[in-house]
Amino acid sequence: MAPMVLLLNATKVVGVVGAITVAANALTFRHFYKKNIAPFPDPVDETKEVLAEFPIDKEVEDGGFFFALATAPAHVEDRLDDAWLEFAKAGEPKDNPAGDPPETRTGEKDNAASYSGISLTEEAQAEEIKKGLGRSEAPDVAGTEELSSESGSVKNSDGLGGEWEVLSEKDKLDAESEKADKSSGKLEDAAKAVEETFTEGQKLITEEEKLETMSQKLDPEAPKRPRRVGFQSKSTVEPSLMNVPRRAKKLAKLSMEALIRGFERFTEEEVPHNVAAWHNAIRPEERLRFWSDPDTEIKLAQGTNSTVFRMGVDWSRIMPIEPISGIENAVNWMAVKHYRFIIQRVLDHGMKVMLTLFHHSLPQWAAQYGGWKDARTIKYFLDFTRLVVDKYGDLVDYWITFNEPHVFAMLTYCAGAWPGGNPDMLETVTAAMPKGVFPVVMKAMADAHLGAYDIIHNSGKTKKPARVGISHHVSFMRPYGLFDTPLVVFSNWMTRFAYCDDVAHKCDFMGINYYGQEVISAPGLKNVENDEYSESGRGVYPDGLFRMLMEFHKRYQKHNMKFIITENGVSDATDYIRRPYLIEHLLAVRAAMDQGVRVQGYCFWTISDNWEWADGYGPKFGLCAVDRHKDLARHPRPSYHLYSEVSKTGKITKKQRLAVWEDLQDQARQSKMRPFCRETNDQGLMFAGGLDVPMDRPFAVRDWRFGKYEVEGLQDPLSSFVRYFRERTPFRKKSKQQKKSISNPALTAA
Repeated sequence: MAPMVLLLNATKVVGVVGAITVAANALTFRHFYKKNIAPFPDPVDETKEVLAEFPIDKEVEDGGFFFALATAPAHVEDRLDDAWLEFAKAGEPKDNPAGDPPETRTGEKDNAASYSGISLTEEAQAEEIKKGLGRSEAPDVAGTEELSSESGSVKNSDGLGGEWEVLSEKDKLDAESEKADKSSGKLEDAAKAVEETFTEGQKLITEEEKLETMSQKLDPEAPKRPRRVGFQSKSTVEPSLMNVPRRAKKLAKLSMEALIRGFERFTEEEVPHNVAAWHNAIRPEERLRFWSDPDTEIKLAQGTNSTVFRMGVDWSRIMPIEPISGIENAVNWMAVKHYRFIIQRVLDHGMKVMLTLFHHSLPQWAAQYGGWKDARTIKYFLDFTRLVVDKYGDLVDYWITFNEPHVFAMLTYCAGAWPGGNPDMLETVTAAMPKGVFPVVMKAMADAHLGAYDIIHNSGKTKKPARVGISHHVSFMRPYGLFDTPLVVFSNWMTRFAYCDDVAHKCDFMGINYYGQEVISAPGLKNVENDEYSESGRGVYPDGLFRMLMEFHKRYQKHNMKFIITENGVSDATDYIRRPYLIEHLLAVRAAMDQGVRVQGYCFWTISDNWEWADGYGPKFGLCAVDRHKDLARHPRPSYHLYSEVSKTGKITKKQRLAVWEDLQDQARQSKMRPFCRETNDQGLMFAGGLDVPMDRPFAVRDWRFGKYEVEGLQDPLSSFVRYFRERTPFRKKSKQQKKSISNPALTAA
């Protein structure tokens, strides 16, 4: 009897706890819904021909507005041996034996998203490559599409949309002709040497090797000593002869948001590579050659009628060694001079300069002692800031001290997915605690901003008035299920306002980087089947930009805060999504301005497809496609011409909106496919790492335009069950019929 009573009482306790948990989460979601996702009236009046107009004929001080374009600091610069390049090179593909061309992406001829851009014969060869056949017949490269703005379509000789890269053995030999011969004999020797050395134990890096590496960075022209492979091996075989498997801790395939939040699983498995879609790109280390050929990007930006050009200076290029005894002997003065030349070229093309000081570019020497976890980094960064202000202050109109600091802190110091952090298990588990690595690093970067703000404003060499701000990443997050609501609330609490609250009193403007929405399903991001997504896994949601601007305006109204959209864009090789994405987000900006939000400018991301951090060359964010086989030739997409027209007139018209939306819906109605660079598991959770070769995803049949997106209710089983019965009550049916009857027929038809 006693066991039965005990079981009965335990059941009651569990039931009570369960009921309290459900009730608490329901109340939390109710509050969250009212504050964040309750529908608002459609602000766009489509009875007018001009849907939005921006005051581009005025200066920003007089209530004006500017259009801008951005090029990514460091990630577009060639001849730069920075932490990211070392990070990318460190993880060699383990499943791509030497001599094998990497896997390539192909598609059907009538598929709008067949973005390989290669002939059908080459597509067949590429399929053979996947099967391990026809290696000697591998295609040289995927050609870049011919992009036409007349019909609003993306075409090439085969009618294929978009572009992707195919790297053959011939390409690799051409690109790396300076490297050792890849003969079969040497490959066998290398394989034997690696097999032998891997049995000797854990690799040891001697002080001699460290000094040799440093000396090579300081004097690249110096003759290089033979490099050793493996663990204290006597072999002098060049390690680039083959892809060497590395034993290391592996970032397990956790869902993307879990990785960003710092959950990491340590294993002894081999890590394939750190950066996706990098090793199978053609000459990836050349990036966009902005350092040696800045005019290409600058002229493309000028061609869009943009009046502001966002760029950056790379800390590690200007200060390649730690300034232990002062900066005089730690600075690359030739690089300082060349950056001034580049900035002057921007001005020569009639654009103002928006300069970013820290854009995920932590010098390797700083990473070695802990980076932003160590107070030295604040001092060194302020020394760097003084130097930059002293040399370029008279040329710069807008200063951005930090770009997306919380994203950098999470992915570098919490997740270890970016170079420079190398967190251990304890740091990962305790990252979000009051004394954890995340708040420590964020405080350091806040202090660095405050110091840099004073340096810029107190300098006698800066343009007046000096405009100094940050570039803060925001995404609209919502829960997938009832029990995901606390995680969304916690994530917003950690990332949305904390850093901005610390620096708002010393911001002349607040930059907003917005790309889309994230649907949270613990412990990661949910891939919602009927939502539209960018190639990099962000949900397309223009309403979110409007909501964020309104929320930030309300919070920082006491500072009379001005805002600039410092980044907004979508990765889309087909260009069918990018054009309505651009139109709808500009409508969201205009609607916020009409509500009193002081938005001074809009910067689209980005000019040309480039290296997108850990996703490599996979996602295509550019208004221009880049043919990496043909000397990085640029091919403007239709969105390039659309942005040029909007920047020139400052207007969004009804005709533009309908035309680009109809083009996209035509692809969706035909069930056309497009690339998607984020792997998804059986539960619909997106993995943290990008894909070397994208998968297919259909265009979404959904109206996601500004003011028209209808947010579904919670999708967990309990919420779906309750909603099923609620929607069948007489009151609910009557309410839905009334809502339908008062909807705007013109907008519904559109």
